[in-house]
Amino acid sequence: MATLICAAPAVAVITLALRPDQGDVAFGGDLLRDGAIGTALVVALGGAGAVVFGAMAAWLVSLCRFPGRGVFEWLLVIPLAAPSYVLAYAYTGITWHGAAPIEVRGLWGAAFVYAIGLYPYVYLAARAAFASQSACALEAARSLGASPWRVFWEVALPLARPGIAAGAALAMMEIAADYGAAYHFGLTTLSTAVFRAWYAHGSLDGALQIAAVLLLAAIVFLIVERRARGRAAFGGGSSRWRPLPRYQLSPLPGLLASGFCVALIAFGAVLPLAWLGRLALLHGDLGDVVQPFVNSVILSAAGALITLALAAAIAVSARRSKSIGKLSLYGAAMGYAAPGAVIAMGALALFSIAREAGWIGGLGTALALAALFWTYAARFSAAGVQPIDAGLARLSKGLDASARTLGAGPWRRLIAVDLPIAGPSLAAAALILFVEILKELPATLILRPFDFDTLAVKAYSYASDERLLQAAAPALLIFLAGLAPIIILTRGIARARAGQA
Repeated sequence: MATLICAAPAVAVITLALRPDQGDVAFGGDLLRDGAIGTALVVALGGAGAVVFGAMAAWLVSLCRFPGRGVFEWLLVIPLAAPSYVLAYAYTGITWHGAAPIEVRGLWGAAFVYAIGLYPYVYLAARAAFASQSACALEAARSLGASPWRVFWEVALPLARPGIAAGAALAMMEIAADYGAAYHFGLTTLSTAVFRAWYAHGSLDGALQIAAVLLLAAIVFLIVERRARGRAAFGGGSSRWRPLPRYQLSPLPGLLASGFCVALIAFGAVLPLAWLGRLALLHGDLGDVVQPFVNSVILSAAGALITLALAAAIAVSARRSKSIGKLSLYGAAMGYAAPGAVIAMGALALFSIAREAGWIGGLGTALALAALFWTYAARFSAAGVQPIDAGLARLSKGLDASARTLGAGPWRRLIAVDLPIAGPSLAAAALILFVEILKELPATLILRPFDFDTLAVKAYSYASDERLLQAAAPALLIFLAGLAPIIILTRGIARARAGQA
């Protein structure tokens, strides 16, 4: 049931898009063509930048010794705390009226923002792949006289390729799904085309058709990521869990490595954070963001609890039944792979069908909030399943069998055995879900009740009106709220390799 709830909006989008054409401008029209071309370009450019930055940073901190390596190891993840639209607003302000020598705008500006903000996806996946490599293979290459650069290209990189591909697929899914930054830079992508077909052309059917194309593209990225993850287990060895050999870089390469890491952190977090903080202090109206902040907290907390309950149900079912569990995991992942705008369109279409059937009335405040929570659950349940599933992995089969032998039913085992053991993972999942919902823009923009602004909506509204000074305060709050789960995630990654100093 939990999987059905999460997958229903995505399935509805595809089903409704296959209806006979009603004369919309979607398929075969300029809007779909331009959106597909724009999405392909920005995904290629932004994704390539994210791969280069993330893979290089992961290799440096995993296999090299240079000044500041231990600090950069966790600081490099911080840019993940900021949504792409927040970085877009910050860099537009930084380069406004020639304040910086290079103006960040258009396609190349969006590619830069995506690359500098989403490289941590590749960094985390590549770092995990480097950390799980065989120490024997690296030591053998080193003993044969291979230089660090040659070891990277001919040994470490091929072994880490599946992990890098997985991180690249995740980053590209985020780029294809993003609406706020693409709209801010004036790009026509499939995400912005959904809104344009609906609002500018007044065509809900056309928007659903474009959303279906975007959903199918996201599913392709998901399949690539899953297959890459499935191949990521090779390259082990008898000494796999020995500390990896690290190369001591000479002074000049070491300084260059430190400078590279500093640049990633500075451009991805420090510079935009400092700029937003300065604008918020000088020009921000804190009274104007109080109600959006309260609304954001209420929506995020309630949405996180609902999504956490569904994610826990999916994780438990996946553990107890391999066949049904695998289907449940893919159903949840389908929602996570889809952009928020697509899931919102699916939920809205299902509510419209229910209203036409006379089952519900108009989409008032209560039903709008229900649709919004449903969208959050469908969109982010997979993000909650992963840490919960990792926590449940510590539960031995013997313990579960003992509880069953003593007469405990499924619900009692869940409450008395499974959830207490997975308690820390549940807390981490709840925090991650809270921040993910706090940052969500397109779904909230579509489904929120009238005059119910959140921090994301407020920042978007100000930026859309070219009021970047007023957009600084809500954007800064979103940025700061994302730091806590990023720090927790980094601490977990740091302990991921046994025996590593």
